[in-house]
Amino acid sequence: MNLARFVTMLLTMFATCAIAADDAQTAADPSPQEQVIALDDAWIDAEVSGDREALERILHEEFLATYASGQTIDRTMFIQKVVGSELAPFRVIHDAIRLHGDTALVIDLSESGRTKYTWIAVKRNGQWRVISETFSRVEPP
Repeated sequence: MNLARFVTMLLTMFATCAIAADDAQTAADPSPQEQVIALDDAWIDAEVSGDREALERILHEEFLATYASGQTIDRTMFIQKVVGSELAPFRVIHDAIRLHGDTALVIDLSESGRTKYTWIAVKRNGQWRVISETFSRVEPP
């Protein structure tokens, strides 16, 4: 085998390995939408279990929640309210998820269909954190 052919074979082999490794890494990394859905699931779990530490990781320091009544509370008050109550397990239906760079807008609908949760998350240092949530009552048609 001549040297040029040998070098070509080696380069082809290295390129194939590099592409395969790149594909494996891409397949292992969840998409931003999958990351936001996982954040939503973790947030619900933290609320239901009253897990203060998880809520502190999930909610941005500048988090604000606005209820259908018009009341707005900050992160500390929200965590106190959630940890101090007993929430029944619940699930949501993802009505819409919009990603704009490092910002995600999510609209969830309660299983009962009576409440919408609109929330925004921002990605900082590789982590998604919820910065705001607004609760809305859904009126029957």
